[in-house]
Amino acid sequence: MKRRFEDLWAEAADDGASCPVGVTSPLSSVEADQLLDAWYQERARRIEAALVLKEAHRLIAGLLTDHAISLQKEREARRVVRAIQTLQADDS
Repeated sequence: MKRRFEDLWAEAADDGASCPVGVTSPLSSVEADQLLDAWYQERARRIEAALVLKEAHRLIAGLLTDHAISLQKEREARRVVRAIQTLQADDS
């Protein structure tokens, strides 16, 4: 998971991040800032979750093909599991 964010811009934004947004009623600057902050936090969580799941898939596929788990892979697997648990805790 050393390069988690290198492919950030290569990921397709399929969660509405690239959709145009229109506001029909005027917002105060505080409301606009709150809206943008909420959107940013949700987008960051979604990207983080997608990257962790991609890394978990790669790791699990490697474990299945290796038939033997090295100490390095065990550490990496534990790190991925902790990252997934952290994401799950943040969502609740």
